[in-house]
Amino acid sequence: MDVVRRQDDRDLGRGLVEAAAELLHPAPGDRREVPLLRRAGGGDRDAAMWGNAGEDQRHDRSVASADTGRMRRIGIAVAALWLSACTSPTATSTATPVVASPTSAAASTAAAATTAAPAPTFVPRLTDQVVQANLVIPWDIAFAPDGQMLVTERGGTLQVFESGASGARKLATLAVANVVQNGESGLMGIAVDPEFTTNGFVYVCATRTDQQAGGVVNEVLRYVLSGTSWTLDGFVIRTGMRSGGNHDGCRIRFDSTKHLWITMGETGTPSLAQDPNSLNGKVLRVNPDGSIPADNPIIAGATGRTAVYTWGNRNPQGIAFSGTDVYEVEHGENDDDEINFIQAGVNYGWPAVHQSGGAARGMTDPIWSSGNVTFATSGAAFVFGPSWGSWSGSLFVAALKDTSLRRFTVTPTVATQQDLLLKGKYGRLRAAVQGPDGALYVTTSNRDGRGSPVAGDDRVVRIAPSQP
Repeated sequence: MDVVRRQDDRDLGRGLVEAAAELLHPAPGDRREVPLLRRAGGGDRDAAMWGNAGEDQRHDRSVASADTGRMRRIGIAVAALWLSACTSPTATSTATPVVASPTSAAASTAAAATTAAPAPTFVPRLTDQVVQANLVIPWDIAFAPDGQMLVTERGGTLQVFESGASGARKLATLAVANVVQNGESGLMGIAVDPEFTTNGFVYVCATRTDQQAGGVVNEVLRYVLSGTSWTLDGFVIRTGMRSGGNHDGCRIRFDSTKHLWITMGETGTPSLAQDPNSLNGKVLRVNPDGSIPADNPIIAGATGRTAVYTWGNRNPQGIAFSGTDVYEVEHGENDDDEINFIQAGVNYGWPAVHQSGGAARGMTDPIWSSGNVTFATSGAAFVFGPSWGSWSGSLFVAALKDTSLRRFTVTPTVATQQDLLLKGKYGRLRAAVQGPDGALYVTTSNRDGRGSPVAGDDRVVRIAPSQP
């Protein structure tokens, strides 16, 4: 079922042909220009300017016949270029505009005489499809290099599927030992090592009973996944992350420099977010073996350099990367969900400040806030690729309470909501991950005690873009 629909382009193509005909056979004494073409209708979301035809092509019946023939050839070439740009999917680019290459002598003449039109961008047509069903509170998704889809379930199991395709075969159900599912705690985030093809490492964040670590705690563990089995390889973070029945976080992701990022909630104790020597209420950054990167900041008041990268975070459940830029998404209390641009050593204010105005107190305000409502924003992912058209580079944020998926355009200074998708269709949405096929994958969370489960819950939904 389509999430976003576009109008048919047949009228546009017909208009181009008519315009070309007028160029070739103008009325006596008439002077005409190739018009600026725009997508008709659709409002702000669907409107798209397709560009112009370069320099105006004018025809005067008083010119010599040789000039008339030359101008007619130019008119044909311009019309051909326009039709190629508007109908060829391969002419689309979301970074540097692609110019259609001349394919004939007439086209070469036109290219020399005019400014070639850039390839059009487009709003993608989205199709959503349930690819896996009957899961039990799926929390996060990761993909192995061979396309296998790994899904964590809060109760402590990892489901391994052959791929993200609809109905893909389940290869294994694996367990994390001693997981404690209590309220919002349990098995949560998952990440695949950037060197997985050589080391087989998979990382998970889980609430576990671990007497050596002090009882029931949140931990980041590393496993070796081989075929349909895995073995515990060790701990990335074993101590320092308190657990509670709520606000446990815990999303984990690798960035392009192979650092592992962990979002850790304040577990319902707000003061921990402002404690520089606690790992709770923070965004953490470590090397894959758990050691501390040399360029991690030293937080004011801390005893030294630690895993803490930012502090003053309430219940961060989303982290996403656009190049080297890092963005974090967190739940507000009863309002003011946030998107934050992550900077080393920055204090984002919780609980002292949970709206704007933190700068006056040496803290940093979010680049987006939900205002006086809460959507319970959770997982987040940027999407990239030509199939996403003008939406490539957008940040998608899953919302639990609001039962929706929201699209944002973001910069380090501001995030702007552009689209509201899937509202109410699948219920509570938690994870958001771009798969190796370019599609966006989201998980539902309707069996977590706060949703209204229906037959088939919980599910993994694939959202695939295409050119209209």
